Formats: sequence, C-alpha cells, structure tokens
Amino acid sequence: MKSTSINKRKKGILVALKTLFLISFFLAYTNCEPSAKIPVEKPNIILIMLDDLGYECIESYGGTTYKTPNINKLSASGMQFNQAYAQPLCTNTRVKLMTGKYNYRNWTSFGILDPNQKTFGHLMQDAGYSTCIVGKWQLQSYDPINYAGSEYRRGTGMKADDAGFDEYCLWHTGHTEDKGSRYVSPKIHQNGKFLQYNNEDYGPDIFSKYLNDYVSKKHNKPFFIYYPMVLTHDPFSPTPNSDIWKNPEKRSENNTSYYKHMVEYADKIVGDIINNLEKRGIRDNTLILLYSDNGTHQTIYSKKGKEIIQGGKGLTTDAGIRVPLIANWPAQLKENKTTDEFIDAIDFLPTILEAAGTKIPDNYFSDGESFLPLIKGETVNRRDWVYMSYNPKPGAGKDHLNPAEFVFNKKYKLYGDGRFYDIEKDKLELKPLDTTKFGNNKNQIKNRFTVIMDSLKKYPTYGWVERLDPGLDTIISKHARIDLVAEGFNWSEGPVWLPHKKTLLFTDVPENKVYQWNDIKGLSLYLEPSGYTGPQIDPWTRGGKGANGLSLDLQGNLILCQQGDRVISKLVSLKDSLNPEFKPIVTNYKGKKFNSPNDLTFDKEGNMYFTDPTYGLKNAKSDLGFSGLFFYPKDGGDVILLDKSIKFPNGVAISHDNKTLYIGDSNTEYPKIFAYDILSPGKISNRRLLFDVTELREKSISKQCPDGIKLDKHGNLFFAGPDGVLIITPEGKHLGTIRTDIAAGNCEFTDDGRYLFIVADDLLLRVNLRPYAKS
Repeated sequence: MKSTSINKRKKGILVALKTLFLISFFLAYTNCEPSAKIPVEKPNIILIMLDDLGYECIESYGGTTYKTPNINKLSASGMQFNQAYAQPLCTNTRVKLMTGKYNYRNWTSFGILDPNQKTFGHLMQDAGYSTCIVGKWQLQSYDPINYAGSEYRRGTGMKADDAGFDEYCLWHTGHTEDKGSRYVSPKIHQNGKFLQYNNEDYGPDIFSKYLNDYVSKKHNKPFFIYYPMVLTHDPFSPTPNSDIWKNPEKRSENNTSYYKHMVEYADKIVGDIINNLEKRGIRDNTLILLYSDNGTHQTIYSKKGKEIIQGGKGLTTDAGIRVPLIANWPAQLKENKTTDEFIDAIDFLPTILEAAGTKIPDNYFSDGESFLPLIKGETVNRRDWVYMSYNPKPGAGKDHLNPAEFVFNKKYKLYGDGRFYDIEKDKLELKPLDTTKFGNNKNQIKNRFTVIMDSLKKYPTYGWVERLDPGLDTIISKHARIDLVAEGFNWSEGPVWLPHKKTLLFTDVPENKVYQWNDIKGLSLYLEPSGYTGPQIDPWTRGGKGANGLSLDLQGNLILCQQGDRVISKLVSLKDSLNPEFKPIVTNYKGKKFNSPNDLTFDKEGNMYFTDPTYGLKNAKSDLGFSGLFFYPKDGGDVILLDKSIKFPNGVAISHDNKTLYIGDSNTEYPKIFAYDILSPGKISNRRLLFDVTELREKSISKQCPDGIKLDKHGNLFFAGPDGVLIITPEGKHLGTIRTDIAAGNCEFTDDGRYLFIVADDLLLRVNLRPYAKS
C-alpha cells in the first residue's frame, strides 16, 4: 500500500513537471508572457445616421410627439450621449463624419466630397473589414445645371465606387436633376447599376433589406456598414405604415403631418436591423452607433415634455446642431448609461478605428477624439467644448444661409464675430451678452473660447486694422482676421476672383507668372508666361515683365494687362500651365505702342477702361510720350484717350451705378485719388480730387502711392496705398486702413463680399471682413 502511494505521488510529480515543461515551451515558442490576453474578436460595426432629425424627436431624450420604441431600447441597453452635435446641414456633417476633419480643412461646396480625400471606408478596408454603404450619397454632384457656377462643380465630387466601400446601394449618386425619388418609386444605384423601382416600392425598405441581406451573408472577416438613412428628410410623405398608403395616388403627397409617420418608420427600420442581428447570432459583438446629420426641418414643431421646439435645420442654434447619439454594444455595454461628454462628427472616425483595433495611420490627420473609452466605461479626459466651422456655400438653395464659426460648451457660446451668448438661458440666441459688464468668470470663458478659435485657424495672422471712424465697424468687423495664406513672391499684383471656381488668380510681375489659390488646394502655378511672351531675358529689362492687372469680361474670360508685350490680351486656351494662348485685343493707340498697360475694369455693359502709365517701361522710351487713361468699347473699334494729364495713372474702378470713374495717381510728388463723372460710355467730365494721399505717404513706412482700387457692395473704395489698403467712402472720407506696413499692390473681393484678398509685396493676404456675422 505504501509503495503504491509513493508511485502515485511520483507519477503526479512527473505529470506536473511535464505539464510545466509544455507550458514553458509554449510560452517561449510564442514569445508570450504568462499574463498575455487572448485576442478579442473584432466587432462588427453599423453606423446609422438619420436625416434631419433633432434630439427632441426621440422619446429617450424626452420627446413626446413620436413613438420610438426601438431607439429607446438601444438607449436603455446602451449609452446615450446628451451633448452630441452635428453641423447645421447634411453635407457639412457627412464630409466631417467620413473624414474626421473640421470643414475648413476640406470643404469645397455643398453636395461635394473632394475625391482626393480618404474616408473611414478606406481606412476600415485597410483595417481588414468588409465595408458596405446603403442609403443617401449626394456627395458627387449637387447643383442643377442652371445654377450659377454649377458647370465648375457638377460631377466633381467623390464617386460611390471610389469611397472605400466594397458594396453599395445608394440614392443620389449622380446629378440632382437625375436623382429621382428617394421614397416612392425610388431610383437606386446599386454596385454600378441604376435600378428604377415602381409605385409599390419604398426606398427606405430597399435600403434596409439590402443592409440586412448583407449582414446575413457569410463573412470571413468583420464588417463595417455605414447607413445614412434617407428618412426623415422632406418631402414629408406617407410611409407603408400610413393608412393613406393604400391609395397609390396619395403616396407622394407632401405634408408636414406625415413627419410623425416618417420618424416612426425610421424607428421601425432600426428595430428590423436589431432583430436581424439577433437572428444571425451576432448581436452581442456588433457595435451600433445611431446619430443624425443635423437638426429637424424648420417647418416641424415637436414636443419635449411641455416645451415646443421648432426645428432648426440650417441654423447654428441648438435646434440646428444638437442631435441624438446612442451607442449599443452588448459585449461591452452591460447596462444603461448616459453621458454629458461632448461629441462632434469628427469623433466618429477615430472611434470606429479604435473599436476595430487599429490606429489612425501616421500619414492621416484627424481632428477627432475617440469616444470608445466612454462606451467601455473607462475614465478619459476629453475636450469640454465643441468647435464648428460651418459654410453652406456654394450650393443651390443655400444663398439665404450664412457661414459661421463658433465655440460652445453647455452654457456659453462665442461666435467668430464676437457675439457671446448664455445658451443655457437663451437657446434661440436672441440677445448677445454685454461683454463690457462681464465678471472674471465669463471673461475667462470668452477668452478661452477665443484662444480655441485662434488655435484652430488654418493660417497665421498678419497685420492689423487701423480704425479712424466708427463707420468702419459696419464694413470691417472688430473681429476681422487678416490671414497670411501664401508668400515668397517677387512682386505680387493684379488679383481677380473666379466666383464659380472659388479661386483667386494673381500675378507675379517680375516672374512673368499667374498663380492660382483656393482654400482647399492652396497655391499653384496657373500659367507662364503671363505678360511677356518673347525670348527669355532679364525680367526687369525692357519688355521683360509679366502681366499686371487682371480682370474678367462679361463672358468670364480672363483679360490680362500684359506689360511685357505692351498689350491687353484675352486668354483663349490653357492646355497646361506652361502653354497658354493669348489673343491681343488692345494693341495700340493711333498706331503707337502702349507704355505698360497696368490695370483695367469693365462697366456693366462690357466696355473696358484701362490705365497705361510710363513707369512700367523703366529706362525704355515711351512711344506715346505720355501716360494715359483709355477706353475700349465692348464691340471693338478704336481706343479712345480719356485723359493724358495724369502723371502715373494706376488703379481704376467704376461705381456700381456706372456713373463714376475712379483713378489712382501714383505720382510720388502728389499722390491722389481722382473721380470723374461718366456721361456715357467713353465720355467723362468733371475730374475732381477725391482723396489726397500726400501726408499719409510721407508719414508711412512703405512710402506707397495709390495703386489698385476695388469697391465693396456699398460703393466704398478699398485702394492699395501707404502701409496697406485704405478704405474711403464715395465722398472721400477716410474710415481706416487694413495695415500691412509693407507696400500693397492691389486687392480683390470674393463674390459674396465677405473676404478681401490683398497682394502686398511678396505676400498674399486674406481678410475676413465680416467673420461669420448673420448679415
């Protein structure tokens, strides 16, 4: 008995030693620590984004107008975010959501996603996920063909095939006029084929069925589905659950009374998605995120308890930007949670990637912060504010909306134009706070918000605004920003704004080049040569300088004052930047060459007025023997000399009523701005001194004489002069100066008048005159 017991003990020891050896061998072979965790299975992820549905429409948020039981269940077993926000309009949110970047970094126009961008679809593919998108696209083309500038934007956005999704079933992937219905008899683009359905078919059902079928497939890797719903966007029409649906002729009716039906049908679809996940046995490890692209349509009024909330879509108030956000993931979230942490559209991309177990690539920049730790119940230090850069333009139907920039927390909100609100007490932002009566606490918050906005600026600040008259405050906000957007030129000149392309063209005279700049692509060469097309020689010698002033004729053609060739020409072809073709249109006066055409402008009928000073010739002799102010009729014919008594005529502009002509004289002995009465095209009289620059020039740093002139929408003159751009009224009153403290050559407004570009020596500056004001 004793020996048997000893043998058993020996055998037990041997088994234990063998087991220990095998464990040690396995750990050594796999190079693992004994405490290493077994990899967790990657979750499936479904992001559902409702269309035009504010937080007040959901019962779990206190809404009492609509029944949303399925969304309520998501909240009751997941996490509800009470401070989730979106941009006021859908494209702004969609671009932000899919790229994880603030709009100012990659916004082009409404209904367009820059095809050069990477989306979370691309990144999730890289992370090893199957990807699918169903629902609303509207990111390839938007403006109808008759909308101004549409020819420069139509079809320029991202195609669904290139957006990072293996499969898609989408509405509105083509031009707006071809998009068809999203509800009854929908037109659907599915994996490269357009499908047209009949009156019995309902778009939201087609999308949800495609989604559920995709989920039901056998996947050898986890999936990511992005479902931007078409519900609950107008037109407000019946759903298959509406009694009136039984009448086919009534299915396309548009009435706000059907909004309730649409909200509740959207909730039904959410329930169908959940049920299908449960049926397939993959519910527990599927992360569902439910969000909305902006607030409810302004025609919709909803109850939240006793409070009636009007929808605020398109507006920057709470009703336009506060939206529902619910996260549900049974494997991670075991009980209902709510949070007041601030969530923005930029935060989804890093959250989804972190849930997928991957990092944001080193070569990809995102402004967002993951909120996955909140879902997992981890303590995390996140930002306690939201910043928005919102621009609804350009885009058809968006002309009545204005850009905005603002920072806010739960209680206070600061706009880029200085308006500061207590949004906890004043949700509709009816009365800005009087900042002169602030205590330390409010001032600290306002100053902090200002620092946040400044830190998120894309460009460094340059220069300042000298205010000489209170009237300037109505023209240039006290909070106007001067941005340095490009630099490194020899001498920048001649800016002209291309409204349809949202691009500025300007010249570098000594370099014989025209550059182009816009806020998305930055700076690039537009064309070379620009003004001297002969043999290459020293650019400052006779005939060597490039174009100076630029303008657009009534047909939108680029017209150049070609100083080097001493003509005014039209750009007729631009195969590439190094092969421009020009057609001279103004070549001589009575058979004699011009000196150096400097600046030009067109009246409302298309007639041209231009200046031709001698100083552009340097040491060369003038063929004319004088500097001139000239007129060239719209239908061609002879050039008319209007005035040859101005010593150095430079900038030229015409009043909006076509009754006054303004000329800048760059005479160093007597620099001034003149005004003439225009009696008829090509006939002027009553030359008078509008503004004498002599004293300002003598006291200035730059010693600059009057140069280029542009008029704002009120008729005020902005002209390059001593130390910057001076602003004077049509009566000659000096209101102030945008100070560059270096020589400025000219300036140009954007078509909406909100921005002024200044070319100053080697710099290109942009001034936000009315930073995001309401008017």
